[in-house]
Amino acid sequence: MMNINKIKLATIFLIISLIITFITFAAQATETKGHQTHAYSKPFIKTFSHSNDLWIRIRSGFALQTHSGKEVRENEASYTRDPDYLYSMTKQSERYLYHIVEEVERRGMPAEIALLPMVESAYDPEAESGSKAAGLWQFIPSTGESFGLTQNWWFDDRKDVIAATSAALDYLQNLYNKFEDWELALAAYNWGQGAVLRSIAKNREKGLPVNFHNIRLPDETRNHVHKLIAIKNIIANPAGYGIKLNTIPNKPYFDKVEADDHMDIELVAKLADISVDEFNALNPAYKQVVVKVDEPPRLLLLPANKVETFLTNLEENEEPLLSWQMHHVKKGEDVQKISQRHSISMAQLKKVNGITGNNKIVHGQRILVPLAEKDVGADITIVRKKPIRTRQPDNYLIYIIKKGDTLLDIARRHGTTVRQIRSWNRDGGHWGGRSETNTHEVFSNRPLSGQGSSLVKK
Repeated sequence: MMNINKIKLATIFLIISLIITFITFAAQATETKGHQTHAYSKPFIKTFSHSNDLWIRIRSGFALQTHSGKEVRENEASYTRDPDYLYSMTKQSERYLYHIVEEVERRGMPAEIALLPMVESAYDPEAESGSKAAGLWQFIPSTGESFGLTQNWWFDDRKDVIAATSAALDYLQNLYNKFEDWELALAAYNWGQGAVLRSIAKNREKGLPVNFHNIRLPDETRNHVHKLIAIKNIIANPAGYGIKLNTIPNKPYFDKVEADDHMDIELVAKLADISVDEFNALNPAYKQVVVKVDEPPRLLLLPANKVETFLTNLEENEEPLLSWQMHHVKKGEDVQKISQRHSISMAQLKKVNGITGNNKIVHGQRILVPLAEKDVGADITIVRKKPIRTRQPDNYLIYIIKKGDTLLDIARRHGTTVRQIRSWNRDGGHWGGRSETNTHEVFSNRPLSGQGSSLVKK
């Protein structure tokens, strides 16, 4: 009997020891969590980053808590009730989604953030709201300014794909670091940081929980987050909702080109062999028919497979880059008088300046008028008729063209580009492809093996 009692006591002691150990471990874990910094974790799973399907890559990075409450289900039903709308929205995202996924992943943010423009703007970079919010990420003017998004007569960077995406992700990161909760961060993005902080403070005063589900939020803001979760659920399992998603390749849709000079948008599109509509879809920030360049140069977005076409055609272009200048309407001037003075039809002047119906121009208003030869440099700075020729490099070698050589062959052989070779040899005539002679000299910036080295025909 005594042995049995001893066994019982030993067992009880062991259980008590295990409980104390567990409590101690839990307390230490809580303390550690309380003292750790709330920097970004990296929720992305890289396994599918090289998949050919961008949707697979996005799904692999989903990290927000999954919800299936009534509000989320209602939004799922709303989106799936009209498959054409959902298809149109995902189709609209094709130009921009790869870039945004890249940026979201680079910052270690949940992949759901790349879907937020579906809620904000249906992935329409031209979208504008009644509260004057604009662009994919729907920045209001004041918030846009605070994140460095320039808004003037020439362009509105709230609609710029690169600049607005960078600003939006900066903003969301700041909000997450403030609230340490993605749902609260998303609510603050919609309602405002101050408003969410005040709602949290009120709950704290009452001893109530301070999470997304318990603080007071406007119905619109709460539904805003529920919409994102609903879209995430549909993207995660489209077949389960009877939806077939359009395939989006997991590769860049566009590439960046620096614009060093003012240019007509129509000319940019022509040199890139794309439509003006395609240019505007990738560069929706421009409010006029001109790309106005300040310091630093403006970034133009072109389809990735059209960049080399644009650069080659730009180097060979002999036309003026600009055909418009800004005009301040003087007292007594109207569309008819201005169009007559600048030898342009009233219809074209109205179209270029977005003057519709019976809208009248007013004294002091800025409009675009044709740029006459004598006016080059007036009203719009740094206007140039042709691209600036790239200065001949300090270190170069002379290559004697052999029969059958192409610029691409020579560029690859000497570690440079076709564009660079063209710029170094701009005064050397035009080269239409393969050489039938060996009289051309081509500069190359390949490092020289010794002083005075050169390549010559043997």
